[in-house]
Amino acid sequence: NKVDLVTPEALDALKEVIATINRFATIVTCKRSEVDLSKIVGISAFNVERCVDLDPALFGDSADGPEPKKPKIHDLSMVSSCGIAIEGMLDVPKFNMFMAELLQTRAADLYRTKGVLSFAGQGDTKFVFQGVHEQINFGPAQTKWLPDEPRISKIVFIGRNLDRTFIEDSIKKCLVPDDA
Repeated sequence: NKVDLVTPEALDALKEVIATINRFATIVTCKRSEVDLSKIVGISAFNVERCVDLDPALFGDSADGPEPKKPKIHDLSMVSSCGIAIEGMLDVPKFNMFMAELLQTRAADLYRTKGVLSFAGQGDTKFVFQGVHEQINFGPAQTKWLPDEPRISKIVFIGRNLDRTFIEDSIKKCLVPDDA
């Protein structure tokens, strides 16, 4: 926005910085917030299941197999992304409590959260959620879990000073035991 207030050189420099953070992002420039809405609304730009294709390291895997899990640092401001993939069924109350506590204590550091979730007791309903800071929305996905599809919940956190070990351990505690 406000591209009329900067020089073309400054705009090009900003586009380069954005590309280092997300090379897949389409940059739509505008003046006074006037933009063709078809370029930004209903474009289905994010698909958590495609994240592994775009960045295998996000979920701790590479083409050569599992790698040590660590947040991917995008720039010097300590903003990173942390992708967690966990097989099994999540307990709804436990997961909700984890997210509520995380948001209560870390809302200022969590910029975005998105995910695909498998909840116990919900049949073949696949759930998706997305959040900005402490505002989170979730509901049924457009597609259901296939009968032979592994129930792998995938969650992406984008924020400052993310603790992958704490997040992953906390999500594991939300799993319903296999013998339940």
